[in-house]
Amino acid sequence: MRWLLLPLLLLALLAPRTECPLRPIIRGPVTSANATPELLIPPLRVGSRLAPLGTDRAGRDSVCLFQRGLARSLLVSLSVLALGLLPGLALGLWLAWRPRITLPGEAMVLLALVLLLGRDSFRLVLALGVALLTARLVAVRAGAVLREPFVEGALALGGTSAHILTRHLWPHLRPGLPAILATVLSSVFVWLMELGALGFHDQPMLSVGFTDSYDRTPDLLALPLNADLGQLISFFRWTWLDTPEQLVWPVLLLTTLTLAFKDVARRTLPD
Repeated sequence: MRWLLLPLLLLALLAPRTECPLRPIIRGPVTSANATPELLIPPLRVGSRLAPLGTDRAGRDSVCLFQRGLARSLLVSLSVLALGLLPGLALGLWLAWRPRITLPGEAMVLLALVLLLGRDSFRLVLALGVALLTARLVAVRAGAVLREPFVEGALALGGTSAHILTRHLWPHLRPGLPAILATVLSSVFVWLMELGALGFHDQPMLSVGFTDSYDRTPDLLALPLNADLGQLISFFRWTWLDTPEQLVWPVLLLTTLTLAFKDVARRTLPD
């Protein structure tokens, strides 16, 4: 599945830089000079000539939404990886020397913290999840190295902790870092999917009011702005009665990213 990463990255790089335009009324193609243009009210379903993957209720093209969501998801994943990697690496090395200490499950910690701290802590909570998972993976691999006979021999000869780290532990840990990074990234995409399904995200919502001559009370429609794929899952989960197929695409993209990075982790894992 790792070969899917390249087209997904290209799709994200080609994503529009501005928000997808709102089209409350979509003008259809004119077939002849004297014909009246067909006016369509969104959402459009998948397979429409004007939007092959359909639109949302505001008329935003789903291709644009999913491209921007893919780019946003990759950006969020890389940013939380940069924030949580080094703390997780340090914590994992420390845990390798303290094998009796165990860490709680990442998904449980993420859900509890987001519920307690709210959406403003979304990215910080993801970075903490990265640190916890990285620490767990590093501790397992480093602990296996510390149990090797050559490390025990170095300790018996009076080797210091710094000597063990630089001369024995780090050289054996470094080849496995690409597999650890790929595993952590695949987990971040799973967390985006899970938290998005529960309605947790860090981007604003645009409230649009609309009414007609028969209803004086305006109806409100909340539209996600600059949304990642997890937020799109939350959005389309509430509009699935109109366009049930729209919920499939963000789930499919996040699942593909997860499987692709898991495949990369498996391929880069040292023997």
